[in-house]
Amino acid sequence: MELRSFIGLDEAIKRSLKYSPRQKSTIVPLLEAVGKFSAEDIVSPSDFPLSDRSAVDGYAVNSRETISSSKINPSSFNLVGKLFPSSSKNFVLKTGESVRIATGSKVPKGADSVVMLEDASEKDGRVDVYVPLRKYQNVSRKGEDLRKGFPILRRGERVYPPHVAALLECGIEKVAVISLSIGIVSTGDELVSGIVRNSTQPMLQSYFQRKGFVAVGHGVVPDVQSAIEDALDLVKEDVIIVTGGTGPGERDVLPSVMEKSGKFVFRGLKIRPGRTTSFGIYNGKPVFMLSGLPVAALIASENVVLEAIYRWFNLKREVKEIGSGELGRSLVNTLGFRSFVRVRVEEKNEKTFVYPTRVTGSGVIYSMINADGILVMDENSEGIAEGERVSYEVLRW
Repeated sequence: MELRSFIGLDEAIKRSLKYSPRQKSTIVPLLEAVGKFSAEDIVSPSDFPLSDRSAVDGYAVNSRETISSSKINPSSFNLVGKLFPSSSKNFVLKTGESVRIATGSKVPKGADSVVMLEDASEKDGRVDVYVPLRKYQNVSRKGEDLRKGFPILRRGERVYPPHVAALLECGIEKVAVISLSIGIVSTGDELVSGIVRNSTQPMLQSYFQRKGFVAVGHGVVPDVQSAIEDALDLVKEDVIIVTGGTGPGERDVLPSVMEKSGKFVFRGLKIRPGRTTSFGIYNGKPVFMLSGLPVAALIASENVVLEAIYRWFNLKREVKEIGSGELGRSLVNTLGFRSFVRVRVEEKNEKTFVYPTRVTGSGVIYSMINADGILVMDENSEGIAEGERVSYEVLRW
């Protein structure tokens, strides 16, 4: 399959869907699950709170007895005890009685509201209440936080810190998460010799780890067909990424490896940067072949590799933040190619301006560090004129 057989990004993703690796899961302690994707639906096994609880420090009273309360006409109650979250005593309040109660404590029978400390005063075993209370005022109702059967986590959702609190409250300390591992091999004589640093592989490792997956680096191999084959044979992970050697150059031997021992699904994409991005199957595993240049590899990882993984396993995507502004400089696009333009955003005279920084320059990693966002130009666009209103994806690596 020749490199000139470029296809569109949407078609490439569609073709990749037929080659999903088998889904696996593993059970891990809750804190280890943070950032990973849940492999199952998890619902609350019970109501939470289990009973009505005080939401403030104050005094538990019956709201009906405070209807006319004011500074000059307070309602007065006998103080019959104190309650803390750890208290085991069960009070049953009678008319005219109150207990001092701490936040999180179970509201006693006979009371239906809690007056805050600053709205009451205590002296000689009595409590004066200076404000009228509504029923259940300052009370966290039973099941208010979680109802029995309420979905805490859905399959395919990432586990975030709030989930930790909710799951622990329900007594759940372990979670089954989707276990997908990615092995990354980098090719190039220039990397083996040390003339060029292998910065792309660690960058992709950190990228996919941050996205919730296991990513393992397998070092560098020279531009020798047998060496590349040996390296790919040793990868145990579910998905393989190979960086470098994807072009049509004399020393780009990765295509020969795939044509001999694997299979191309597509070779070359109509995207900029990253047009040499390819995909195939080797030893029954999906293989993404990316440019060795860091910007092209990162753009392809975000828009090709990650998108395929999301669709393979029906994972919930992170919601991208979208910004907008006036284009500060005109842009020209190669018709038929989807271009990912790095942009800077500036505020001037209460207006937002979006300035393109780079369309090309796949090896200029600073252009990503210095960018505020990515402006995506559609395949059918020949360009965008200066002054037009544009949208961009805010970068959150």
